[in-house]
This record gives sequence, C-alpha cells and structure tokens, in this order.
Amino acid sequence: MKVKIKEKEINLPDFLIVGAAKSGTTSLYHYLKQHPQIFMPENKEPWFFSFAEATKKDEEIFNRKNIITDFNEYLNLFNDAKVSQIFGEASTCYLYIYKNTIENIKKYYSNWKELKIIIVLRNPTDRAFSHYLSDITIGHGINLSFKEVIEKWKLKQLSRFYNYIDYGFYFNQIKSYKDNFNKVKIYLFEDLETNPSLMVCDLFDFLNVDDSFVPDTRLKYNPTIDSTFLGNLIYKPNLIKGTIKALLPYSIRTKIKGKIAGSHTLKLRLEDSEINALKKIYREDILKLQELINRDLAHWLN
Repeated sequence: MKVKIKEKEINLPDFLIVGAAKSGTTSLYHYLKQHPQIFMPENKEPWFFSFAEATKKDEEIFNRKNIITDFNEYLNLFNDAKVSQIFGEASTCYLYIYKNTIENIKKYYSNWKELKIIIVLRNPTDRAFSHYLSDITIGHGINLSFKEVIEKWKLKQLSRFYNYIDYGFYFNQIKSYKDNFNKVKIYLFEDLETNPSLMVCDLFDFLNVDDSFVPDTRLKYNPTIDSTFLGNLIYKPNLIKGTIKALLPYSIRTKIKGKIAGSHTLKLRLEDSEINALKKIYREDILKLQELINRDLAHWLN
C-alpha cells in the first residue's frame, strides 16, 4: 500500500495479521507466503506498530531479538517484494497491545482506514494454556503451574508480560479494530483446523489475489513441543539454525522444522477445574464477542 509521509510515497504493508497469539497465525503466515502474488518477510513478527521508536531498554523487557523499532529497518523487511505482489506481516502482539498499535498505524498510514486487518481467534481457554506451555518449552523461565497462573491472575499478581489470561479478552480488542478500520476479516481457529484450504481461499479473495491458487496446508507450524532443547533449537537464534538457514532454501527449512515439531507435540491437558475456572472468567466477554462478530461461540462455553 502506497502512503505519503512528508510528501514522499512509501510502500507499507497492504495487510496485517494481528493475532491472536497461539491461534494458528504461523501456519497462516506460511500458507500466504506460498502465494506468488503475496510477499511475507522472513521475520514473521517484527512487532513494529506496537513498539515503534521504543528504546533498547523497552525491547529487553520482551527478550525478543526480532523486534523492530526503527521505521527504515521495518521498511527494509519488504525490499525483496516484487512490484506485482502485495505484502503483509503477522505480529500477534498487535491484537493484545491494540491501543498502541492502532495509534502507531495512524501515525504511519495516511490512508489507514483502508489497511486490511486479519484476525484469527482461538477459544481463550485453550489459547491461554497453549501460550503458557509454549513459554515453558522455549525456556522463558516460567516456574508456576497453570493452576497457580490462574490464582495469581485473580490476585492481579502476574507480570503483564506473561499474562496469558488477559490475552483472551477479545471483545475490546476486536471492537477497536472494527471501529477504526473498514476492512477487518475475522476467522476462528476452528476454521483453520477443520478446512484450512477453504479458509485460505476465502482470505485470498479478501486480499484480491488469485483465489484459485491452492497452497500446501498439510503441515501445522509452531506447535508446542515436548522438549526445551528442541524448542530452543527450532525457535531461537543459534549457530546450528543459522548454518542451516545459509545452506537450505526457505521452503525446505520450513518443511523440516514442521516435521520435527509435529513429531514432538506436547500432549499435556488442562484439568477440569482449570477449564471451569477459565470458562467462568471468559464467559461475559465471549457472550459480547459473539454478538460483535456474528459467530456462535457457545462451544467455547460448553
């Protein structure tokens, strides 16, 4: 999307996948990346619009090396896009940190209302537990049981940087995007799980690209795996990962990573008491959300 900044025309993303975290957005990113008319940068989650111009100290709080806060560095992500391609990125923090994100989008986009927003929502109970397990697997230093996470949330004792439960209060997040942007497309995680080809075809239509293109949707990306060692090897920067990246093309790397992660998926489950506690916590928000997005979400509460 061409925008004017200080009378200079600049290309910014035509669309953003804004979340939710642990809702299949990594798989969606890879499916879109296969389309010849779509460009997605290798840095899936630059988080730029949440933390534009943030200081180095702010970045360290999140312990993420791929956060981009400099505008020119952000623009460089899309240097390899062809003139014939549209492009976008997928930073899941944009949904949770929606106030900062929307405010920053308006700073950089002159025609921000026309930016296309894509959102995938997962049952907040499952999403919270998956997020918690993921952080344990990749060594984020979480030493609480999930039951303790719920209790500490009730007492408002959790750090906002690991507040798995608050991420799932979707109503205000979604309402803000719908109030501010003309083109917001919302899917459920179930859509992606049950019929990814149909969902992606619909999304291609939304993005005005060839919807007859059929991506390979057999692999599920970014599952929560059962090994901290493998989690660090696959998801964090390291020498082995860097060497493989230099030797193998993107398509082969992603297939290898998907197969390794898929064969080591963590099988832990929520206890009934934890499920019931979260359903109670989310009930009011879910009831408001289903009216807002016109989707029946009763299965999230039953």
